Amino acid sequence: MSSESDSTTYVYHPLFSSPEADIVLCSLEGTLYRIPSYVLRSASGFWNTLLSVPSQTSASTSSPIPASQHDAVLEPMLCLMSGLPIPPWNPDPESEESDDKCITEIEALLMLAETWDAPGPLSFLRLGLTSPMFLEQPLRLYALATHFGWTPEAQLASKYSLGLNLYDDEHEEALGRLSAKDLLAILRLHRARRDKMKVLLDDSTLFAAGNSEISRCPSCTGEVDHSAWRELKARIYTEMDHCSKGDFIGSWEMEEWKEAEKCWQVKCGKCAALLYSKGHTIRKMKDGLCLLPETI
Repeated sequence: MSSESDSTTYVYHPLFSSPEADIVLCSLEGTLYRIPSYVLRSASGFWNTLLSVPSQTSASTSSPIPASQHDAVLEPMLCLMSGLPIPPWNPDPESEESDDKCITEIEALLMLAETWDAPGPLSFLRLGLTSPMFLEQPLRLYALATHFGWTPEAQLASKYSLGLNLYDDEHEEALGRLSAKDLLAILRLHRARRDKMKVLLDDSTLFAAGNSEISRCPSCTGEVDHSAWRELKARIYTEMDHCSKGDFIGSWEMEEWKEAEKCWQVKCGKCAALLYSKGHTIRKMKDGLCLLPETI
């Protein structure tokens, strides 16, 4: 669309170029989108209110309405409102920037759907929010889910956050988006797993060899020193503070801990019997992880 007094040339989007449409929206890039007013009215409370104003309705048919959105956001939103398919998000599996781009795009779409009061697109986007590519960014997913009050998605995101150290600087921006209530909820989840794991490790019925009040070898009743077991428990407690998922238990990483090496090698000074069964102890630790809370 052009005029003699204006040298700017506008390009209509191929999916939204029907001359029968009576509303024209303009993206920040200058792309024009022709769309029927009844589509905007039926799909969006914002546009239904705006187009109900007589002066606005007459003006909208004569000149493009600035949408204040980039094509990357406006195009899929109008497709959703019109019942048209949108292309799937296809991130590069080897690129972290690709994952960031995908979740940034769906964030922008969700916020636009909220601003436009468009429940249809909002519900559609919610269905795809827990796809694997977005679960790679659990804190950003958690922030979105809690913003919209979507409890199942927030719980799933909190579960996937267990492998993160929330105190790392790299997560400061994502955590800063949370309300005080939602931030406290996820911090409590991570702390509860750490503290309850400590209770399990201190349980004398589960780990009798190291937590017994009687420091005697079960084989010969000789005196034994349980300091190595206490050091291993302290190391696990510290690691749970950094990674409350606890998947380091029984891993090759744990094999290299000096506390673990020392503990598995402790013997009775009298009969030389090993005090702690490595396989049995690790198996009980893993069973204990299954008893810990997994979601907010």
